[in-house]
Amino acid sequence: MAIGFLALTTATCVNRLPEQDLRIVGATPDAKLSVELLWKEFESNPAAARSKYFGKVVEITGSATRAGDDVPTDRYVLFAQSGELGVRANLLDEQAAEILAKTKEDPRVTLKCYCEGINGNLILKSCVRP
Repeated sequence: MAIGFLALTTATCVNRLPEQDLRIVGATPDAKLSVELLWKEFESNPAAARSKYFGKVVEITGSATRAGDDVPTDRYVLFAQSGELGVRANLLDEQAAEILAKTKEDPRVTLKCYCEGINGNLILKSCVRP
């Protein structure tokens, strides 16, 4: 019984998500919203937004301001909201090349991601096209 309690309390203390999580491919979104709305929720009340979205699957839509593949293991789409800061969607490796190519053709993009939280940028992980 003590082991079960320890496992339960440890699971609730996690503050970071894995960089790559293939479960996103078959996951159903918990929320569908614009990049701007998600950013505003985190900007106005980070603690409440983190409580609402941390570890949840969000489907976001917006216009990308930068698509990065600077480093092979650091492929992302950035939706700038406040200067250089914004929503950073870190891409799932299996779909990164395709998403980056399409985003360069048309910056309006919809992605499905796990939401981690705000640390300068609002971080989304394991992002794929829905």
